[in-house]
Amino acid sequence: MNLLKLLKPADLVSLVNLSLGVTAIAQAHAGNYELALILLLLAAVADGIDGFVARKFGGGKLGGELDSLADSISFGVAPALLICFRFGSEKGLGFLLILVAYFYIICGVLRLARYNVLPLEKPGFQGLPITAGCVVLASYLLIDGKLINDVFLLGLTFFLAFLMGSTIQYPKIRNLKFLGGIGLVFGITVIMFFVNKTYMRFFSLLLFGLMFSYLISPFIKFPKRYYE
Repeated sequence: MNLLKLLKPADLVSLVNLSLGVTAIAQAHAGNYELALILLLLAAVADGIDGFVARKFGGGKLGGELDSLADSISFGVAPALLICFRFGSEKGLGFLLILVAYFYIICGVLRLARYNVLPLEKPGFQGLPITAGCVVLASYLLIDGKLINDVFLLGLTFFLAFLMGSTIQYPKIRNLKFLGGIGLVFGITVIMFFVNKTYMRFFSLLLFGLMFSYLISPFIKFPKRYYE
């Protein structure tokens, strides 16, 4: 069977997501860490678009599996390897960061596998979506290299891995204004990478704050209007 005939428009967007993730790994290995992080943010945008395209034009036989495979690379393997490349050789917590990075990959892949095979008992997501975990890490690492704390990064990566592997219920954001605001911050952060790094760091801090609010949303009763 010709694979090209099985591909739908949403599948092509998933392949863009995958390509961005692989390129991010290559750039991180070459030492271009901030560019790699920007590519991961773009991969997250592609991941959001493919769902919209699938609903608009319909999905194909490869859709769900291809999306999960792309996500496992772009949002599981890529950020974890970036942490290993950038911080793994440092003294002190370097080796622990590598172990936690691998734990992050394992929890992320298990999270995706569970999503594919187990029916959801409630609306939303069971466990933190892997895309959200990656965006939290990427936005934090873009803030400023001088402000990154190894202990906090270690704890944050472990916490994200734990949340992905957990059964904690996360809401699916449907509020168009809220989604539009996040999309705007995404776009400005990416553009400022090429225009002004100081502004990029400010907007990445804002993005980190928005994503962190989602991270803790199951533990704090935010008004439903932010999500519905």
